[in-house]
Amino acid sequence: MTSAPAASALQLTAEQQAVLAAPPSAHLTVLAVAGSGKTTTMAHRIAHLVKKHEVPPAQIRAVMFNKAAQLHFERKLNALRVSTDAAKVQTWHALSYALIRAAERQGMIDEAPLLTDQISILRAVGECAREALADRSEKPEEDDGRDAESCLEAIREWKSMLVLPSHAGHSDDDFLVDVYSRFEKRRASERFRTFDDLTADAVRLLETPRGESAFAARFEHIVVDEFQDVDLAQFRLLTLLASSRARVTVVGDDDQTIHEWRGARSGFIRGGFARHFRTHPHLTLPLTRSFRFGAAIAQCAWNAIAVSTERVPKDLFAHDPRKPSRIVLRTAPEETSEEPEVNLAEADALIDDIQSLRATHVPLCDMVVLGRSWTQLLGMQWRLLAAEIPFTVDQHNAFVEDPSLALLRQYLTLVERFRDPLDDATARMLGVLVNRPFRKVTKQGIVKVIEGVRTTGGSIADVLFDEAAHKLAGIFPAASAALRHMGSVLMKASRLAEEPCGAAVVIRMLRREIEFREALAAFRSEESVAACLRAYEVFEGFARESACTLRALDEIVRAVDTTQGVPTHECLRVTTVHRVKGLEWKHVFVPECDEGRMPILSEAQSECFDTKDASKTDGRSSALESERRLFYVAVTRASECCWISCGDATARSRFIDDALIEETQQALDAFKRAADQTPIDAPILRVMLAALESSSVARRGCELAFAQSALAPPALA
Repeated sequence: MTSAPAASALQLTAEQQAVLAAPPSAHLTVLAVAGSGKTTTMAHRIAHLVKKHEVPPAQIRAVMFNKAAQLHFERKLNALRVSTDAAKVQTWHALSYALIRAAERQGMIDEAPLLTDQISILRAVGECAREALADRSEKPEEDDGRDAESCLEAIREWKSMLVLPSHAGHSDDDFLVDVYSRFEKRRASERFRTFDDLTADAVRLLETPRGESAFAARFEHIVVDEFQDVDLAQFRLLTLLASSRARVTVVGDDDQTIHEWRGARSGFIRGGFARHFRTHPHLTLPLTRSFRFGAAIAQCAWNAIAVSTERVPKDLFAHDPRKPSRIVLRTAPEETSEEPEVNLAEADALIDDIQSLRATHVPLCDMVVLGRSWTQLLGMQWRLLAAEIPFTVDQHNAFVEDPSLALLRQYLTLVERFRDPLDDATARMLGVLVNRPFRKVTKQGIVKVIEGVRTTGGSIADVLFDEAAHKLAGIFPAASAALRHMGSVLMKASRLAEEPCGAAVVIRMLRREIEFREALAAFRSEESVAACLRAYEVFEGFARESACTLRALDEIVRAVDTTQGVPTHECLRVTTVHRVKGLEWKHVFVPECDEGRMPILSEAQSECFDTKDASKTDGRSSALESERRLFYVAVTRASECCWISCGDATARSRFIDDALIEETQQALDAFKRAADQTPIDAPILRVMLAALESSSVARRGCELAFAQSALAPPALA
């Protein structure tokens, strides 16, 4: 595939030209709104440095957020005839790994192979977690409930903050600190690195006199993309590499900082860089004109983000205000029954919109469904399946591996296997679930009972109902009674499981009889618990519509082919907002944009910190502002239309109200009517703006972006 022709420098906007022509002696912060052509601008900046200022390409290093961005940027540079063999473009991981390998070859540090297999890493973390659990003295009988993924998430964030295990702290869970310490000891003894170690290890290398002498101050210019998502380790590595020599250009948008949960800090682009890098003059330059979308999306997105108290004030204009764009709200009818089934009216409204687009020959690959969380997307997946719309789900198969359904599906497995001889997998699962929710069953006791039952070829029923075995194993009477009650529930469910609609009946019964809220609340936030319980409702609805036995439901779920045989690149994509950095689609669908789902306030802030250095958590955003950015990023992925479904005015997300969608569209329509009658010029625009002073748009202090766009080329004629 050949690269698209590069834009001529003469085709750049005035703002892009300003970045291009900025003094080569200065540090630059380029604040680039969504779709503003920052990649093109940075490529031209590097070409300008090479051709105009005769900077040797080998003295320039560009750092990208991921591999896809690296390849895209390399194509841009090659089209401008800048050699990427000399002016290297690397990801943070690649840059760090290159430094470490060079140091290993020179004997500066011990060699340690890079472990890239995620399953092996999770297995090692899981073993460390089990060791830590076995050594706990506090409530040793209670199963911990954490999985390896949650432990690894915390470990990653501590490493991104350069926090050693001896200094690691967690505001809610010291157990995670213990797992981190054990994992690092294991890593040291087995001599391996993971991707999460590369940047931190590179920092420690450059902090040594020998490492600084070998690797610091090697470049004249360093360009860093997506700087809003840089973490402390990356910022420190940049500082060490630049030293007092390099002039550094950082590019990004603080309004799109959506990865703080894994260590990113918007504070670096919101002034931290300028305060820290003082070796050369510093300039801040904006790229405020978006080539991606038209006036309606530009203005509504700006309305929603402009009320943030934690951002650098900046405008967002549509480069071409004539470009068609809109935001469509789909409001679900209120639930009226006393005990409603799961209400998927919001999803159904969006399904109708997708079908309407397909009827006009809009390809599915031009559409995406974006959620704040995977749970938020479950209902939409169900309705897409029912409508036979081919789609792909990032990261896992529809329903089968969705983490929000894990606990319920484990209970369903126990129901299916209730009378079967215990195998290893079922025994392990049962040993965990007897204390989810916590039934005060000692771990040693349940292990003894399970081992005894397995010697005689017994089943789950034998484990839960044998009161004498409970007593011999040291299980207290109250805990034994709780086990027998659990057995009664599972036995009743197993009898119903093979009825024609048994799957839905069993799920409904388990939802009523098992204290799932208590089980989930032990290690999840209130909003996360609510999301999981909502997912259980959705899954019950799917089972009811499938009208099948429990065993058949499992087969149906595992056999689901969301693509229906269509190549994945031709399917509609279903994913979370966190996974669409730098991407765009013509049509974006955001389901269930309601309070408690977007925003989810209690999950937006990390609880990891450094017990010896509080400054390592500086620059963290508040939960509300982190969530606001997710909404902003979702809306700005659309080039033509963003379709948002929500509940009524009392349920819908506050961000929808902040966006002033209806008011903005009314104002746009007024301008369009005037434009149809009279060529728009500056005096007329001022009169029209004055006429809108009584509107809620004006009261909120929103200068209409489409009006400002019309004052500059290309003007409306």
